[in-house]
This record gives sequence, C-alpha cells and structure tokens, in this order.
Amino acid sequence: MVQRVSGLVSGIDTDALIQKMVQAAKAPVDKIWQQRKTVEWQRQALLDMNTKLYDFRNNKVFNFKLESNLGAKKVELRGYADAVSARAKGDAVPGTMSIKVKSLAKAASIQSDTVMTVKPGDKINVTEEITINGYKVQVNAEDTLKDVLAKITKETNVTAFYDEVAQKVALTSKETGKVNGNPDGSGKRTGDTITFSGTLFADVLKIEAGKQEQKAEDAQLEINGVETTRTSNTFTVNGIEVTLNQVSPKTADNNDYIATTLTTKTDTDKIVESIKAFINDYNEMLKTLQDKVSEKRFRDFPPLTEEQRKEMSDKEIELWEEKAKSGLLKNDTMLSQLISDMRLAMISPVDNGSKYNTISAIGIETGEYTENGKLYLKDEAKLRKAIEEDPQAIVDLFTANGNGDDDDSDVGIGERLYASLEQTMKSITQKVGTVATLHDDSLMGKQMRSLAERIDAGNRRVQQLEQRYYRQFTAMEQAIQRLNAQSAQLLSAFGGNGQ
Repeated sequence: MVQRVSGLVSGIDTDALIQKMVQAAKAPVDKIWQQRKTVEWQRQALLDMNTKLYDFRNNKVFNFKLESNLGAKKVELRGYADAVSARAKGDAVPGTMSIKVKSLAKAASIQSDTVMTVKPGDKINVTEEITINGYKVQVNAEDTLKDVLAKITKETNVTAFYDEVAQKVALTSKETGKVNGNPDGSGKRTGDTITFSGTLFADVLKIEAGKQEQKAEDAQLEINGVETTRTSNTFTVNGIEVTLNQVSPKTADNNDYIATTLTTKTDTDKIVESIKAFINDYNEMLKTLQDKVSEKRFRDFPPLTEEQRKEMSDKEIELWEEKAKSGLLKNDTMLSQLISDMRLAMISPVDNGSKYNTISAIGIETGEYTENGKLYLKDEAKLRKAIEEDPQAIVDLFTANGNGDDDDSDVGIGERLYASLEQTMKSITQKVGTVATLHDDSLMGKQMRSLAERIDAGNRRVQQLEQRYYRQFTAMEQAIQRLNAQSAQLLSAFGGNGQ
C-alpha cells in the first residue's frame, strides 16, 4: 500500500493535483463505460420490443386468425323459441334444423327413507369400502358424516347433500340421463338408477334401493323429423351447441309438438368487428415499429458518468437521459425488415381460388405513402358483401396454411404475419438473449462482457497510475523535507542564529 503524504512541506495541494492528472487518464475508460451503457440501453429496448411483438403475435394475430372469429356463425330461432337455445361453434354447418322437445333429460336421485340420527359432525362408526355407480370409496369409523359426504361427492359421479331441516341425505347424479349403475362391458353406464352397496347406506344414511328414488330419464326429442334421445339437455349437432330448456307446447289439435326452427348463417357483424379490431391492432404495432426505427438519435448526449450526474439536478439528468436514450433502435435492420415483411404480407394476393384474394378486394386499403402502410377500412359495404358472398374465401384470405412449399402465395395473411413475427423474435433473442444479464451467450451479452472486461482493465491501469503519482509526490515531499533539514543544519553551523 502506498503511504500518502500531503503537501505540508511543499505547500502543493497534492490530492487535487493528482486527481486532475488521473482524470485525464480516466477519460478513455469513461468513454468505454458510456459505450457499454449505450449497449445496455439498446439491449433493453430490444427486449421491450420483443415483449410487444410477443403480445401482438400471441394475443392479437393468433386470436384473429382463429376460424371462430373469421368464420363466425350465428343461429336464429323461429317458432317456439323458448324451448331451445343454441350457439354456433366454429365448425357449424349453415342450414336449417327443426327441433321438437318432448321431454327433458333428468338426473337420477335417491334420499333417506327415514330421519337420520347421525349429524354432520358425528362419527359414522363404520369402516368399509362402499360402492356407488361402480366407484369405490373407503370410509372409516373415525370419519364424520360430513367427511363421508365429501368423499362421495369428490370420488364418484354422484353429489351427496345433507338437509339439516329434513335430517336426510340426498344422492343426485352429476349428469342427467341414463348414465348410472356399473359400467357394462364397453365401459358405458346405461342405468336409470343410482346403484350402491355397503352397510353404511341402510344403517347410517337410511337409504334403501327402490325407496325415495327418482329414476333418470333421457331427453326425448325430434330433430328434422327423426325421433331421437339424448342423455344430456345440452348436446352438439352439425356444429351447433343446442340446449333444451323446456318441453315444446302441443299444437292446437294436441296431436303434435310445435317445432323450434334453428337457422345457421354467417355472422357478418362479428366478422366485420374482428377485422376492424385487427386493423387497429396492426396499425398500432406498425406505428410502434416505425417510431423506433425513425426516432432521432442525439449523439452529443452520451450516458452520464457518476461524476457528471453529481454536478446536475434531477431535472437536468432526466432531460439529458431522455435525449441519450432517443434513437437507440434507429434504422435497426431486424425491425426494418419486419416492417417490410408486415406490409408485404398485407398487400400480397392469397391464392384462395376466389376473387376476394386481396385486402383491397374486400374494401381495405393502405393510406398515403407518408403513412408507411397504415390500413384503412375504406368500404365496409364491400367487406360485408364479400363475407356474405364467399365466407370461406375470407377465412382462407387470412388463415390458410398453404400447401407447405416455399412459395407462400397460398398462405393466408394472418399466417404470414405470424411467421414473420416469430422469425424476428428469434433474431432478437439471438442478439440480446431473453433477460438483461451479463451471463448469457447472446451477441450483445458477449459484447457487454467484453466492454466490462475493458473497463475493469482500464480502472486497474488508472489505479496503478494514481498509486505511482502518489509515490512520486511522496518522494518529492520527503526530498524537500530532507533539504530543508540540511539547510537548517548548515545555517546553524555558520552562525545563522544571528549572534
């Protein structure tokens, strides 16, 4: 360790002088530090952009290209509409269907025949393996009635319920229809009653087969003139989820049931709204990218060193760093390429076998040249006409997967966008990694490590220089001190005391 001697002998402010001399040597290190800080900011800016691209790809483009949005269908009910409700799924088949509801599906149930003496908090004092509808449940003497009912509900296809007023237990199938009993050879349940075995039922729950029992029933209905049954009141036919709400009323002559007519058609309103929302999301993402690659760069505003920050107010620091961080992604090649790919994906024709094979053919246009590809729905009537005339063409225009070859002329716009976004995100990840740390193998991670090593080496050199200066000034002070001592001795020897 260097022994530092202040300028008491020479009268020189040694510390201040050395710090000024060292500061000049430290300037190149500060420049490397500023370079590393700039890379760090650029890296974080790309990480933030990757997050935005991920959100746009996964939550906007992906959802938009789902057939349930672009191929949306709706069901209109006529006749006795209260008997049935319906919802069209993505694969719903356009057309008309007639339904007459003759009876609803009901669940099997059974309850205690007499009042129980055991209460929910009481132990059952029975240890055995009981069976309900083929499901096995182990009960123990230490279990309370509440414990047993919870096990039955959790481990079987039956819900167990205790009524404190009636002091009885009710077992109800979780499903309607004839789906009870033990499975047959095919693994299906076809019984109309809940089956059970074990002394617990008669001795504790007071439940006996055939007593206080409600048998399950399948729904009886007629679909397009065909008599049929369903175990559940909710089922799917031709891509339409149908729910039976009540029995259809009889005709005036009481000889038949009044039908409910379901007409499935393209939901033009929903598709138009989906396309409008997509245009808005696309424009926002495009603007975000364009703003970044065209943002002004202020090269005269490098990152502030700690010494510089100490000399500035908080507001001055804020304004400085606002300019220092501006334009970090200006003309970035990855983002510029993505902008070009996005615009090309939107305007290129899609080979879907229809005249509606471009966005312009369905009323969507780009703005002025200065707007850099911003989309506008210029003719909504044209879009609605295209949807109603050829709904599948609209689906294919945006969602077609193509035939898998290198030519993507038959690939939908949404798929093209999705692929371009994915490729750009991979490129960004290769350059910056997934998190801003010094310990990854991304290109910028390695660059930051290299700069950090140069900074450490530079700081070591500055420290060594500082120590050398202190040694030199210490030696000078000591030499002056010795000279002063020698001068004093000579003066004394030659009568310098004034006598």
